[in-house]
Amino acid sequence: MRESIGMTWVFQIMLVFILLFAGFLAIYINFSKTYKIKNEVLNFIEKKEGMTDGIASNPGSIKLITNYLKTHNYGTTGVCPNDAGWYGAKALNGNLSDLTEAIKGEKYYYCVRKVDSNDNKNPNKVFYEVRVFFKFDLPVFGNLHTFSIEGETVDIDFPADNLVVAPAD
Repeated sequence: MRESIGMTWVFQIMLVFILLFAGFLAIYINFSKTYKIKNEVLNFIEKKEGMTDGIASNPGSIKLITNYLKTHNYGTTGVCPNDAGWYGAKALNGNLSDLTEAIKGEKYYYCVRKVDSNDNKNPNKVFYEVRVFFKFDLPVFGNLHTFSIEGETVDIDFPADNLVVAPAD
């Protein structure tokens, strides 16, 4: 009888470690995928020098971002920060009209903010902050929490968009 009780404890401890390991893997995989998505979004903004709409023959950054998110099955939504100047994409249609000023408590696919870089020599110089989201999702328990990953572009001298510039922090 003593051996059966001892084996039950060992079995329970093994189950706990397996669940912890599965949780760690789930977080790591989702984080690395989202981190790559964030970097690509920043690259598109830098390449097109802002959040541009573009035309059919030369798509802007919004269309490139939307196509990239769709092809990589990105569907996580989250809440944008409460600071001024944040815009969020409620839909992934690839139009400038998809970006709306972020409302507190609303969920968006990604958030972007144009920030003045405080350069006295070039007052038009700005950079962009981007926020994308990932879920802590376990197979048995479902979505436990949504996290965000933020990043910034390099300084852009003359941005090609009409987003409102937020003051630097």
